Amino acid sequence: MSFDSETLTIYLPGRPFPSLSVTGTGCDQMCEHCKGAHLRHMKDVSCGSAMSAAVDDIISSGGHGMLVSGGCDKRGSVPVMNVIDDIERAVRSGLKVNVHTGFLNEDDAERLVSAGVREFSVDVHQDPVIIKEVLHLDVSPDAYSEMIDIIVSAGGRPVPHLTAGFGTYDLLASAELVRDKGLNEITLLALVPVKGTITENSLITEDTIVEAARMLKGMGFEVTLGCMRPRFHRGLEIRCIDSGIKSIANPSRDTVAWAREKGMKIVEKHTCCCFTR
Repeated sequence: MSFDSETLTIYLPGRPFPSLSVTGTGCDQMCEHCKGAHLRHMKDVSCGSAMSAAVDDIISSGGHGMLVSGGCDKRGSVPVMNVIDDIERAVRSGLKVNVHTGFLNEDDAERLVSAGVREFSVDVHQDPVIIKEVLHLDVSPDAYSEMIDIIVSAGGRPVPHLTAGFGTYDLLASAELVRDKGLNEITLLALVPVKGTITENSLITEDTIVEAARMLKGMGFEVTLGCMRPRFHRGLEIRCIDSGIKSIANPSRDTVAWAREKGMKIVEKHTCCCFTR
């Protein structure tokens, strides 16, 4: 493959675009592959005026925006509406805001969009066994279709996140659902080993992730390699670029240097990877 004149978009959120958890490290859903561990890497804005202070800090420091997420309740919903006024203030101040709400109703979707939110991170799964046994959710696969419809009807932009490592059926069926909804962008994630979970002693191979990327590209999707992925696969990022992926969240310096050597133009965005437009 010739990389001359190709563009690689890299997303480097960091301090200008922090990830905020409205539940701190708390999570009622406690999925088998995470058990709330990933929340520890987010800024806790669950108490008092912490969210308001976080917005003030981003604005005063010249930041670009924020991801608002957190742990889920047993219905698979993140209580982002508890901080809706702060979200609205952030957007009105010129910040980009991506929300990860989990399942939500029409009223909440409309309120978020009226507050200025456009990007909604949406995890999509279609394997009933994964949904019930791993995610602990008492919902059918159709619930994910309904979630996407609710966001679109409210005027939001759902950004589907698909995860390699839950099996080929879950990945393929989820991709087919996204395609049926007329969406052409996907963020590809991969299971990360977490101590004390079902992933602790499992190792998702580099080949599995690359094959997932190739499959999604072959279905016609624009694919971004998201930030949730094992970092010990040293060749993963370059192999994904070879497979046609042209946007990566938090790539290694070696990958960026390799891309420059290949003649690729590097475009840096200091937001999360949902802001492709």
